[in-house]
Amino acid sequence: MAPPSLMFIAGDPSGDQHAAAIVRQLRSEIPGVSLWGIGGPAMEKSGFTPIMPFAPFNRMGFMEVAAHIGFFLNAKKTIVAMMEKQKPDALVCVDYPGFNIPMMKAAYRLGIPVIWYIVPMVWAWKRRRAEILGTFASHIAVIFPFEVPYFSPYRSPVTFVGNPLVEAMHREGAFAHARKTHPGNNGFRVAIVPGSRRQEIEHLLPRMLNAFSILKQRHPGLRATVSRCSTVPAWMFRRIIGDAPVEVFEGPLREMLVRADCALVTSGTATLETALMGVPLVVAYHTSFITYAIARHLINIPRIGLPNIIAGEQIVPECIQRRADGANLAMIMERFIESPELYNTTADTFIALRQKLGEKKPSREVSAIIKAILTLALSCTK
Repeated sequence: MAPPSLMFIAGDPSGDQHAAAIVRQLRSEIPGVSLWGIGGPAMEKSGFTPIMPFAPFNRMGFMEVAAHIGFFLNAKKTIVAMMEKQKPDALVCVDYPGFNIPMMKAAYRLGIPVIWYIVPMVWAWKRRRAEILGTFASHIAVIFPFEVPYFSPYRSPVTFVGNPLVEAMHREGAFAHARKTHPGNNGFRVAIVPGSRRQEIEHLLPRMLNAFSILKQRHPGLRATVSRCSTVPAWMFRRIIGDAPVEVFEGPLREMLVRADCALVTSGTATLETALMGVPLVVAYHTSFITYAIARHLINIPRIGLPNIIAGEQIVPECIQRRADGANLAMIMERFIESPELYNTTADTFIALRQKLGEKKPSREVSAIIKAILTLALSCTK
């Protein structure tokens, strides 16, 4: 019998990183398994074969996706045609719901089992997506414990498989550094994390640099490091940063956070990573007026920062749209610099946050789900 063929679709850098661990696990457990589809450099390095370039998929926001609608429509046709021709034994959808939901439905029509890993934020908006996944997915793997009840009323099995950031940090020994204390008079190093998408960086990095400039005038010993995701061109950073006295770091975010005392972070997965590293942070978000107006109408949660959502309360400050200007970001960040009590209390809350996410390893849990579905499919064909 031929080794199984598994198709993955992971359309952004975060999904690429999280899926790479599953790719490695599957390759170690299933000899000769074929792993192909849409994925980025981390998945390729782990033994994955991409069928289309990864970078064009990394779009965000209503306006930018609309501006590239031709690409996405052509990509969907290409991928569905590949599914029809190759007939993979299963499709693994990794987050990326606007694209992956139609792909899941296409796979369902073709009789291809679908494992969905990292679900849409149905607790924030578009709750009907829970019913859609519950109807068309063969198994739903969630990464936050509070997500299970949103999917449990439907047909598809749902499992909390653990959080991929927690797994990666355990693997790298990062939790050895994950309890910060106020550095006192030794000087602060600020981590500036403007995101992984161009439009996020265009909107937020100038504001974050302005905040650092204001803080440095008040605290001359302050230093800053800016994280540049490898998918973002260096020229773009150089244009925005100009002669600002900051260091640009191009390695893994966790390596940068080990040296940081506090952080300015664009809303997204990086806020959780920063909190799990024990670094007090300010969550920032700014986008176009139209995108924000649409999102504000649709989103029905009081907080946008993942640490706050998981904790069920505001444990880190959030600055959104007009509040994400340099002066306000500086004022809020300065509270961590000037108050050791606030700093240390915030760092303590991050330990409880990690405990909420548990010790499960998603790479093993999801691989086990995939193998169980493959076994079931094989037994049905006999």
